[in-house]
Amino acid sequence: MALLDIATLGQFVPADSLIHRLDPRTKFILVLGCVILAALTLNLLNYVILLCFLILIFSFSGLSYTLLLKNLKSFIWLFVIIFLFQILFTPEPKEAIFHFSFINITPEGIHNGILYTLRFFIFILGAVVLSLTTSPVDLTDGIFSFLSPLKKLKFPVQELSLITMISLRFVPLLLEEANNLRKAQISRGASFEGGIVQKAKKTIPLLVPLFISSFKKADDLALALDARGFRSKEKRTSYRKLEFKANDYFFLGLFFIVVLVSLWIL
Repeated sequence: MALLDIATLGQFVPADSLIHRLDPRTKFILVLGCVILAALTLNLLNYVILLCFLILIFSFSGLSYTLLLKNLKSFIWLFVIIFLFQILFTPEPKEAIFHFSFINITPEGIHNGILYTLRFFIFILGAVVLSLTTSPVDLTDGIFSFLSPLKKLKFPVQELSLITMISLRFVPLLLEEANNLRKAQISRGASFEGGIVQKAKKTIPLLVPLFISSFKKADDLALALDARGFRSKEKRTSYRKLEFKANDYFFLGLFFIVVLVSLWIL
């Protein structure tokens, strides 16, 4: 799948669901906790529990599983590469099911291939679920809330939060712009078919207008910030106040149970 065909990858989908209404800090804790637990263990049962928990969260979002699969489909090549590297290059030729030169297929290699593939699948699944159900503004507010204690250490929390929000908003805009440029080129008779190398070469002519457009958008944004009197070191307040509610405590409690079970299995 071409990069320009996945412009909706991880893009926020607005809805009035239980997960969408959760505090962004709650969703951040849930996803980050799953990622940390997945990184600390190589237990298959733990991975199954974390996968079920993330899928349970997504099921409350009201979004279709087709959308989730569409986002995950773009990473199939990564999962395949991780799996193949593990099963082909595990250095234990004595126990190898198949051995040829430096290639060894062993039971441990197959086992490690499954585990490491599941680990990365959990990483990406958590990121996709978070991005689909949390707007960039809410996610930025959550990050700012987490980092606010660092202001006492003179850490530029507000600037970092602003940069994060702008980056999250610019990525889908640039992908959409690239897709529009590609369609315009196709309407003029250009072709983007062929192998990976040929597609890469045919995509290069899109980079110049895309860079020009991105610089123009950045300049317009800078002028808009200046027109609204933005100053980087001025103290600012937030229109929205983040607040944990009953649903947040419910999911945090549920995740606490998952943590206890995972640690017990670990």
